[in-house]
Order: sequence, then C-alpha cells, then structure tokens
Amino acid sequence: MLVFAVALALALLLTPEAAQPRRISGVASARPAVQTTTAPKPAAPEPAALPDGVPVTEAGEGTWHVLPGAGRDFGTGEKLLTYTVEVEDGVDLPSFGHDVDAILADPRGWIGLGAVTFRRLGDTGAEPAVRISLTSPGTARRPDLCGFGIPFDSSCRLSRDHRIVVNLARWLRGAHSYDGDLAGYRAYAINHEMGHALGLGHVGCPAPGAPAPVMMQQTFGLSNTYLANLNRDQPGAATKVRPDGAVCRPNPWVAAQH
Repeated sequence: MLVFAVALALALLLTPEAAQPRRISGVASARPAVQTTTAPKPAAPEPAALPDGVPVTEAGEGTWHVLPGAGRDFGTGEKLLTYTVEVEDGVDLPSFGHDVDAILADPRGWIGLGAVTFRRLGDTGAEPAVRISLTSPGTARRPDLCGFGIPFDSSCRLSRDHRIVVNLARWLRGAHSYDGDLAGYRAYAINHEMGHALGLGHVGCPAPGAPAPVMMQQTFGLSNTYLANLNRDQPGAATKVRPDGAVCRPNPWVAAQH
C-alpha cells in the first residue's frame, strides 16, 4: 500500500512538466521581399513638338538680306518660277543657299514632273516670284508671319509678299516624324512650302503605311487623326484631313518613295 502511494505521488509530480510543450529558443526573422517593380517607360514626345538639338538663335532682327548665288535653271518645264534665297539679319548659316538649290534641282522634287523650271536670281535686285527666307523662330511666330495659332514652331508660305518663311529651329532640328533624318526633313520643308507657292494645299495620308504626300503636314506628324485634331481650331483646316486613323511613312519628295 505504501509503495502504491509513493508511485502515485511521483506520477502527479512528473505529469504536469511532461505535458509542457517544447520551447525553441531564438528570434524569428522575415525573409527580405523581392523587388519586382520596373522603371516607368519615358513618355513618347508630342509629335508636333520641336526635337531637342543644337542651340538656335531665338530671334533675329526681323529683316532679311539676299544671298548671292544666281545660277542656272533647274528643270525644263514651261512654267518659270524665279526665287531668291534670303537669311534673316542676325542669323548666320551660309550653307542655306546651297542646300536650297540642291533640293530644288533634285529630279525627285517638283522639276521631276516636267511642268516647272526654277531660276535663282541672287542679289541682282530683280523681283522674284518667291522669296525663300531663313527666319528665326521668334520672328516666324509674329502674327504677320507664320503666327503661333498651333503652338509649335513651323515654316509657312505668305502669299501677300511671295515669301516662304523657313523656320530656323526646324531647319536645324527637324521633326519627330523624320526621327533624326535632318537632310530628309529639309528636303521635305522646301518641297512642301514650294508646293504652296505652286498653288497646292494640304492633304492627308492616303492609306495606312503609305509614303506621306509632300503636301501633308509632316512637320507636325504622320497621323491623319492627330493632324485633324491639331488643326480643328484653324478655320477650314480641319475639313481637309479626315480623322480616319491612317498613319503614313515620312517622305520628303514629290515622287513618293516606296
């Protein structure tokens, strides 16, 4: 009996301790989270905006001087169109005259149609049919010149004084639509404005992926919808291009490049 009592007492003493859960020492630590975020892609530039590039003279004196360089005729067409090449006072770019001549003499341009001949008059004092005038952006924005109704730098043609205003900023930096092809953009700018001098107006992209017509506003973009929206506040301009979603490829020449 005594032995049973002692055994029972020992069992009561040992059972609570045995029932206790095992404890593991140490401090729990969280595993570091893996970073899965990526840097945001840079926003695409506004198609009509002036690209970054070389410094540009913001404003000249608002007057022009004729560059010397009367030369041979370009083309064999019956219609003779005389022109001078002028640079705004305060702007220094002596290569402008040579570049303009080379563009007008190219058979991919207007002379390739066989209807017109271009003749440069130089500084002889004779009155030209067209004045091709390199102009600072600040001067070009004047209301009596190209204006700034569409708030992006551009060139233009003024019928009242037979002047083509070639925007210096665009000549030096081009347009996003030409993606760095400065020579191509310059050819487009001269051919486009000379097309206005020949009596032609703006047109849209004829079909998705087609070469852009030279009379399309390629300085501002290659999308019909974008151009239609950009021009919607210009009297009569929005009706000339349908917002049909067609997007063309850049093309600086009168004869479309395939």
